[in-house]
Amino acid sequence: MADDRDFVPAVIRLANLLNRRMGPVFENAGITPQQWAVLSILDSHEGPMTLVAIARELSVSKQNMTGMIDRLQQLGLAERADDPNDLRSARVQLTRRGRGVLEKMASSYKEWQSSVVSDFAERELNALGRTITRLIEKLEE
Repeated sequence: MADDRDFVPAVIRLANLLNRRMGPVFENAGITPQQWAVLSILDSHEGPMTLVAIARELSVSKQNMTGMIDRLQQLGLAERADDPNDLRSARVQLTRRGRGVLEKMASSYKEWQSSVVSDFAERELNALGRTITRLIEKLEE
Protein backbone atom coordinates (compact mmCIF):
# COMPACT_ATOMS: atom_id res chain seq x y z
CA MET A 1 0.00 0.00 0.00
CA ALA A 2 1.25 3.48 -0.85
CA ASP A 3 2.29 5.85 1.90
CA ASP A 4 -0.70 8.12 2.75
CA ARG A 5 1.62 11.11 2.53
CA ASP A 6 2.24 10.35 -1.14
CA PHE A 7 -0.87 12.30 -2.07
CA VAL A 8 0.29 13.56 -5.49
CA PRO A 9 -1.01 10.57 -7.50
CA ALA A 10 -4.37 10.89 -5.73
CA VAL A 11 -4.59 14.62 -6.47
CA ILE A 12 -3.73 14.02 -10.13
CA ARG A 13 -6.36 11.29 -10.30
CA LEU A 14 -8.89 13.63 -8.67
CA ALA A 15 -8.14 16.42 -11.16
CA ASN A 16 -8.52 14.00 -14.07
CA LEU A 17 -11.80 12.63 -12.71
CA LEU A 18 -13.20 16.11 -12.10
CA ASN A 19 -12.42 17.13 -15.67
CA ARG A 20 -13.89 13.93 -17.10
CA ARG A 21 -17.06 14.08 -14.99
CA MET A 22 -17.62 17.81 -15.57
CA GLY A 23 -17.32 17.46 -19.34
CA PRO A 24 -20.93 16.35 -19.87
CA VAL A 25 -22.21 19.24 -17.72
CA PHE A 26 -20.85 21.76 -20.25
CA GLU A 27 -21.32 19.69 -23.40
CA ASN A 28 -24.57 21.43 -24.37
CA ALA A 29 -22.82 24.80 -24.24
CA GLY A 30 -19.94 23.45 -26.35
CA ILE A 31 -17.28 24.32 -23.78
CA THR A 32 -14.79 22.40 -21.67
CA PRO A 33 -14.34 22.51 -17.89
CA GLN A 34 -11.16 24.55 -18.40
CA GLN A 35 -13.04 27.06 -20.54
CA TRP A 36 -15.74 27.26 -17.85
CA ALA A 37 -13.02 28.07 -15.32
CA VAL A 38 -11.69 30.91 -17.48
CA LEU A 39 -15.18 32.30 -18.07
CA SER A 40 -15.90 32.12 -14.33
CA ILE A 41 -12.71 34.01 -13.50
CA LEU A 42 -13.51 36.71 -16.05
CA ASP A 43 -17.03 36.97 -14.62
CA SER A 44 -15.77 37.33 -11.05
CA HIS A 45 -13.63 40.41 -11.83
CA GLU A 46 -14.67 43.95 -12.57
CA GLY A 47 -13.58 44.86 -16.06
CA PRO A 48 -11.08 43.24 -18.41
CA MET A 49 -8.16 41.15 -17.15
CA THR A 50 -4.69 40.55 -18.53
CA LEU A 51 -3.77 37.10 -19.79
CA VAL A 52 -1.07 36.96 -17.11
CA ALA A 53 -3.63 37.60 -14.34
CA ILE A 54 -5.96 34.88 -15.65
CA ALA A 55 -3.07 32.44 -16.07
CA ARG A 56 -1.94 33.16 -12.51
CA GLU A 57 -5.42 32.42 -11.13
CA LEU A 58 -5.50 29.09 -12.95
CA SER A 59 -1.83 28.27 -12.33
CA VAL A 60 -1.10 27.78 -16.03
CA SER A 61 1.48 29.36 -18.34
CA LYS A 62 0.76 32.52 -20.33
CA GLN A 63 1.26 30.49 -23.51
CA ASN A 64 -1.38 27.98 -22.39
CA MET A 65 -3.72 30.85 -21.54
CA THR A 66 -3.18 32.44 -24.96
CA GLY A 67 -4.47 29.27 -26.63
CA MET A 68 -7.43 29.03 -24.27
CA ILE A 69 -8.41 32.66 -24.93
CA ASP A 70 -8.03 32.10 -28.70
CA ARG A 71 -10.55 29.26 -28.49
CA LEU A 72 -12.96 31.31 -26.36
CA GLN A 73 -12.72 34.12 -28.92
CA GLN A 74 -13.48 31.69 -31.76
CA LEU A 75 -16.58 30.61 -29.82
CA GLY A 76 -17.58 34.25 -29.36
CA LEU A 77 -17.43 33.96 -25.56
CA ALA A 78 -14.53 36.32 -24.84
CA GLU A 79 -12.89 39.25 -26.54
CA ARG A 80 -9.34 40.50 -26.37
CA ALA A 81 -8.16 44.08 -26.79
CA ASP A 82 -4.77 45.77 -26.53
CA ASP A 83 -3.96 47.14 -23.10
CA PRO A 84 -3.66 50.93 -23.47
CA ASN A 85 -1.24 51.01 -20.49
CA ASP A 86 1.07 48.28 -21.82
CA LEU A 87 1.38 47.68 -25.55
CA ARG A 88 2.95 44.25 -24.91
CA SER A 89 -0.15 43.08 -23.09
CA ALA A 90 -3.79 42.40 -23.91
CA ARG A 91 -6.90 42.53 -21.78
CA VAL A 92 -9.68 39.98 -21.98
CA GLN A 93 -13.34 40.27 -21.08
CA LEU A 94 -16.53 38.31 -21.51
CA THR A 95 -18.79 38.98 -24.44
CA ARG A 96 -22.54 39.16 -24.05
CA ARG A 97 -22.66 35.61 -25.39
CA GLY A 98 -20.07 34.53 -22.79
CA ARG A 99 -22.20 35.97 -19.98
CA GLY A 100 -25.20 34.18 -21.43
CA VAL A 101 -23.39 30.83 -21.37
CA LEU A 102 -22.39 31.38 -17.74
CA GLU A 103 -25.96 32.23 -16.77
CA LYS A 104 -27.38 29.31 -18.75
CA MET A 105 -24.95 26.77 -17.30
CA ALA A 106 -24.76 28.02 -13.69
CA SER A 107 -27.65 25.96 -12.35
CA SER A 108 -26.49 22.75 -14.08
CA TYR A 109 -22.99 23.27 -12.70
CA LYS A 110 -24.26 23.95 -9.17
CA GLU A 111 -26.51 20.87 -9.33
CA TRP A 112 -23.61 18.72 -10.46
CA GLN A 113 -21.32 20.14 -7.79
CA SER A 114 -23.94 19.58 -5.08
CA SER A 115 -24.42 15.98 -6.16
CA VAL A 116 -20.67 15.35 -5.95
CA VAL A 117 -20.36 16.62 -2.37
CA SER A 118 -23.77 15.56 -1.03
CA ASP A 119 -22.30 12.81 1.18
CA PHE A 120 -19.83 15.14 2.88
CA ALA A 121 -20.44 17.22 5.97
CA GLU A 122 -19.96 20.96 5.67
CA ARG A 123 -17.04 20.83 8.12
CA GLU A 124 -15.32 18.22 5.92
CA LEU A 125 -15.73 20.39 2.84
CA ASN A 126 -14.48 23.47 4.69
CA ALA A 127 -11.44 21.55 5.94
CA LEU A 128 -10.77 20.21 2.45
CA GLY A 129 -11.03 23.70 0.98
CA ARG A 130 -8.59 25.10 3.54
CA THR A 131 -6.15 22.23 2.96
CA ILE A 132 -6.25 22.66 -0.82
CA THR A 133 -5.75 26.41 -0.49
CA ARG A 134 -2.74 25.91 1.80
CA LEU A 135 -1.23 23.37 -0.58
CA ILE A 136 -1.66 25.73 -3.54
CA GLU A 137 -0.08 28.57 -1.57
CA LYS A 138 2.86 26.36 -0.60
CA LEU A 139 3.42 25.27 -4.20
CA GLU A 140 3.27 28.88 -5.42
CA GLU A 141 6.05 29.99 -3.03
